[in-house]
Amino acid sequence: ISQLYDEDTTRSGAAAWPARFSAQLKAAPRARTLAASAMPSMTLVVKGDPATNTLGDCPFCHRALLTLSNKGIDFDMEYVDFANKPAYVQELGGKVPILKVPSEDVMMPDSDKIVVWVEDKYPEPSMKATASVDIGGVFPAFRAFVSGASKETFDMMIAALAPVDKALASCKGPLFGGKAMDAIDAAFAPRLYHIMVMTYTKGYEFPAELSSLWRYMAYVQTLPAWQKVDYGSTKVIEGWSKPH
Repeated sequence: ISQLYDEDTTRSGAAAWPARFSAQLKAAPRARTLAASAMPSMTLVVKGDPATNTLGDCPFCHRALLTLSNKGIDFDMEYVDFANKPAYVQELGGKVPILKVPSEDVMMPDSDKIVVWVEDKYPEPSMKATASVDIGGVFPAFRAFVSGASKETFDMMIAALAPVDKALASCKGPLFGGKAMDAIDAAFAPRLYHIMVMTYTKGYEFPAELSSLWRYMAYVQTLPAWQKVDYGSTKVIEGWSKPH
């Protein structure tokens, strides 16, 4: 994917990205198994396979993982099989991610709260958002498309993405944070990844006209923070094949 991003690429070259990028997405790389840190200061409870220590496809876990990874924070992962959730996960609402920080007596669910806590405790490098963009309607539109793929639900999803593409075009860099990932990027990039993978899985083409989003996703995948916690498109496809 890294070869798809070229800082000097003009918008006129955007039409070439979908064909090349879609081939990469359709290849569905194998999910990666991540090595545990030797002396983690905290643990992030995430969707995955505890038998193989393999990360699952949850975009909300991905958001928290990107935040920790981008800040260079030492952390371990605890993998939760959604078919067999531990009692404490159920007691905290049954959802992941959950942040455990024994030294701070923290047991915190909810990616919204986790990223705020992490930014407060570890302010450098800053991931505070500088752009003003509303991504709230994107994932509900995507869920509707995945649940019942049709021209209508596809068009609704693309309509929800169009303002985000326009907002990206007005930013100084390929990301909302410029060339460095910020809080909006950590939240949006995993969602866009799922959207792009499942668009092709459902037999549709992601529009070349959304050139800023193509540039965005290609650049994101060159970042070390992303590469450390990328679970691969195979896991995305497997995840959305199950009931939600």
